[in-house]
Amino acid sequence: MANQNLNENELELINRYSRKELTEEEVYIFSVTLCDNEVDRDLERFSKSALYALAPLYEGKTGIFDHNARSSLQSARIFRTWVEADSSKKTSTGEPYYMLKARAYMVRTEDNKSLIEEIEGGIKKEVSVGCAMSSITCSICGADRKGFGCDHVPGKTYS
Repeated sequence: MANQNLNENELELINRYSRKELTEEEVYIFSVTLCDNEVDRDLERFSKSALYALAPLYEGKTGIFDHNARSSLQSARIFRTWVEADSSKKTSTGEPYYMLKARAYMVRTEDNKSLIEEIEGGIKKEVSVGCAMSSITCSICGADRKGFGCDHVPGKTYS
């Protein structure tokens, strides 16, 4: 089954990570949003510049299940990333919406056939990225909350 969603040169990018030359029929390719500049459940958000800095760091990384890095739970590999703006959307803070997008691939096997169907059917569509930031800036006073912090409480409204 050929990939209708395979873009130009993507097979070449994928084969940078494979040990053998993969063909279009052997791979399943999909797009995913890794993270964005919207406030998350921890009341944190990535700045636009952080999204651009993160983009190259995710290329070549594997997708895993439930933050478990066991090799048996590795399911896909990211082969291309970029930052994309959605001009029709604003964040809850009123800023233009930006997201870190990725293209990933899996080798088609009998074992992952149902996973591919769940991705195509919109059942499996959310991801959670793991990373450590060098600083966390308070949006009120600009202090580094990771280093010395400040007295502002995340989620509290200040004038």
